[in-house]
Amino acid sequence: MPRLRLFERLSAAYRQEDRQALETDERLLQSICSYVSRLLNSRVGSTLIDTDFGMPDFIHSGAGVSQNDEPLLRREIIEFIAHYEPRLEDVQVTFAPHQEDHAALAFSIAARLKGDNSGVPVHLYSSVTPQGKVRVRL
Repeated sequence: MPRLRLFERLSAAYRQEDRQALETDERLLQSICSYVSRLLNSRVGSTLIDTDFGMPDFIHSGAGVSQNDEPLLRREIIEFIAHYEPRLEDVQVTFAPHQEDHAALAFSIAARLKGDNSGVPVHLYSSVTPQGKVRVRL
């Protein structure tokens, strides 16, 4: 399984980057983090080729999610990442109160790598800004 996404590999080839520099675990984790961020910031109906692609607008301008909404939102995030990020398996999502603002939405994503590094754990931390943008970091 390719470690980096196609456009990342093409961009690196255009910049004539050393192939070994592309194969590092850090580069792979950065690539996954960046792509998961793009996934979570996409909205249903934002692409013509796949009308199911995207997350529902659960964010409501960064407002927190009620405990009743958490199981549904958790399942949607897990299924979306599992379907569109083929480098990850066993995706789990855990909600946590935001450190600065307890009304804000924050969650962590735990998964394992597929392929050559099968089983290596991946931990991503996500928060939603007041503007509704999802930030994902390692």
